[in-house]
Amino acid sequence: MVDERAARDYPPAAVTNDLLLAQNVPPKAGVPGTVQDTAPAASGGGASAQSPLAGFMPILMMLVIFVPFFLLMSRRQKKETQARSSLKKGDRVVTNAGLIGELVEMDDRIAKVKISPSVTVQMVSNTVSPFTEPASKELKEAKAVSDKK
Repeated sequence: MVDERAARDYPPAAVTNDLLLAQNVPPKAGVPGTVQDTAPAASGGGASAQSPLAGFMPILMMLVIFVPFFLLMSRRQKKETQARSSLKKGDRVVTNAGLIGELVEMDDRIAKVKISPSVTVQMVSNTVSPFTEPASKELKEAKAVSDKK
């Protein structure tokens, strides 16, 4: 009795690609809340109607989604590296933490930034970027006047 039940509960040894790809495992017979097909499922060694490329569709979709992100990230990283390499002693810099100061010294790994007359901090040079002054009040006022018209 136990052997008969075990053979009935598990799928046959020949698992098809359809079951592995979409995990279309049919519910067990007698499970409440499921609709049972009256016709037996057509199983066997027959040729499937799916295209051979159907198995590669999920991979292709992931590539279509992720490749543009990688390209944009590499472009941004290239710009940041170029801006960081153009920094020299005395430039105003901003860190990822928001500290604004004057660059005292910078090498490949460490940057020394003077944030007040008596305070110089060491930080990882990847966190330092050039500081650009915000737009002046005159430009903001001119824009506000033109927006009102």
